[in-house]
Amino acid sequence: MIKTFEDSHLGSFFAISTEYPDQLVDRKKPLMFIWNDGDQKQIIHIDERRITLPPSTVLCTTYLYNLRIDNSTNGLKFLLFNREFYCIHTNDTEVSCNGLLFFGSDFTPTLDLSPDETDTLRTLFRVLSEEFDIRETGREEMLRILLKRFIIRCTRMANIQIVKNGDNQTEIDLIRHYNVFVEEYFKTKKRVSDYAKLLYKSPKTIANVFSKNSERTPLEVIHNRVMLEAKRMLLYTDKSAKQIGIDLGYNDPAQFSKLFKKQTGSTTTEFKNRKQKSLNRKY
Repeated sequence: MIKTFEDSHLGSFFAISTEYPDQLVDRKKPLMFIWNDGDQKQIIHIDERRITLPPSTVLCTTYLYNLRIDNSTNGLKFLLFNREFYCIHTNDTEVSCNGLLFFGSDFTPTLDLSPDETDTLRTLFRVLSEEFDIRETGREEMLRILLKRFIIRCTRMANIQIVKNGDNQTEIDLIRHYNVFVEEYFKTKKRVSDYAKLLYKSPKTIANVFSKNSERTPLEVIHNRVMLEAKRMLLYTDKSAKQIGIDLGYNDPAQFSKLFKKQTGSTTTEFKNRKQKSLNRKY
């Protein structure tokens, strides 16, 4: 069973599955929960690591890894989503994609479920499965709310279970805090040096840590977040591109337009017209 939701206008994506959806993972590069809800241990290969996932455990992983699962149809459940579906719709930090569970490093938390937590997550998964089948107004928001509940439950467990240790834990925390600061200040702070000051680090230190632990540069983190918000405002508000640029901290319209074209391959007008035509065809 694989059920998916996609909004092509924002590039948002969410899916649940009871078998490893390898094509979706390869194509969408999602954030993912892998939940062993069976009665046998499962072997998961993440890059060169071999991870044993016992029954009643949840593994949290990001788009940075190459995954292979020996037996993906024996009790495993998957929740897959991208930042466009969840993160741009919340100002949360610890329960967002930049929080404790998903922070863009090579750290993959594994959570142990109690019988009560297992029952709770099974109920959430069942309700999610039912909601995917509904074709009515509000389905996307309901899916997002249910996903957020799942993330919050897992974050609460992670706060209790994850012991902060390991040789690179300081670097992991630095990346997480950098991402959280970007979520909070991306409209007003556009330089890596701005965030380095907040973290009491040099820009060079920030860059070195990202090069060791992330596929993105610190500047790409900022630009990607700005573009997500710009696309949302172009599609779902009546604001002009100039006003959107100002709202996002670009007083020079040419600077914002140049960045948008570089990041998306389209001008703001081309992007909005193309997506609007797609919407008109859909409805």
